[in-house]
Amino acid sequence: MEKLIEFDDAVEALGDSMLANMSEDRIKDVQQFRPYFEQVADVKLRKLGLRLIDECTSFAYMFRMGVDYSKVAKKSLEIGHLREEVTKRGLQLNCGFDFKG
Repeated sequence: MEKLIEFDDAVEALGDSMLANMSEDRIKDVQQFRPYFEQVADVKLRKLGLRLIDECTSFAYMFRMGVDYSKVAKKSLEIGHLREEVTKRGLQLNCGFDFKG
């Protein structure tokens, strides 16, 4: 669970770095979790985590290239949803929480 918390913090820091022109380090901070998710036994968590990493990377480069704000904002919402799903799945697996609804 500790790795998931560190990953969530890295994703949050990437989003927050929009105010400081999104440094390459923030992108790398998220991408460093790829090996972790590649070895996760739970298929759903693995897929969600890897997709979130890919979406964060895409978001960062879209932002840095100056892609239309509406497209970047849409990507940001998608990242928020994926981040929530990764957290929920991690809690289900590690703490036994069952989210309904």
